[in-house]
Amino acid sequence: MLHRLLPLLDLPFPRSCCSCGAQIREETETGLCWDCRSASLAIAPPWCECCGMVVAGRVDHAFICARCEEHPPVYDRARSLFRYEGGLRDAIHALKYHRDFSVVPDLARLLWAGIQVHVPEGLAGRALVPVPLHARRLGMRGFNQSLEVLQALRKLAPGAQIWTGLRRVKDTGTQTRLSAAGRRDNVRGAFAAVSAPESVLLFDDVMTTGSTVDACARALKKAGSKDVLVMTLARG
Repeated sequence: MLHRLLPLLDLPFPRSCCSCGAQIREETETGLCWDCRSASLAIAPPWCECCGMVVAGRVDHAFICARCEEHPPVYDRARSLFRYEGGLRDAIHALKYHRDFSVVPDLARLLWAGIQVHVPEGLAGRALVPVPLHARRLGMRGFNQSLEVLQALRKLAPGAQIWTGLRRVKDTGTQTRLSAAGRRDNVRGAFAAVSAPESVLLFDDVMTTGSTVDACARALKKAGSKDVLVMTLARG
């Protein structure tokens, strides 16, 4: 609802881009200007067929990275849409840490573009599932940024269904300074679900080692999901 009022609010309160600070004038822009949005670096192949991690150099065959070979993920495949830098990183931070909801429609548009590329069959029969926050973190922040983006996405894909039955039952705290092994240990048993949808698109804003989304996928599959596709806006 807020983004529909933005053009009217521009008269007394001109908006500026959360990344470059330029004044936003177009109705199709909300909190991230067109230049910063279009400058976001899309992740392109070659990548690991499993986790989507970018592979350096030329690869002429299906490639599985060493991390996925050593620790095969529970999810079926993961794709991240952009590099975690520039305007996209600023927009994610603006929402996550500064409660700037004006960027939500921009992030939803970027996610929708990625879904059209990576899920050509569409979302029919596939539930959208946000990576949940623990109750303590949710209480402190007041919202789940992943759920906010998915709710905005439904305006672009009206038939899309959001399922919020996945719960974070363990308060794992921040994982920023943990190693890949430390992250896996930290989120082990952190999520739970009951009677999960058969086909799922699990969404989070940023993927680093993939330990969080993999722990989510484990809980979803234990609860009945057969196919878990992970999608994130950025790869850190």
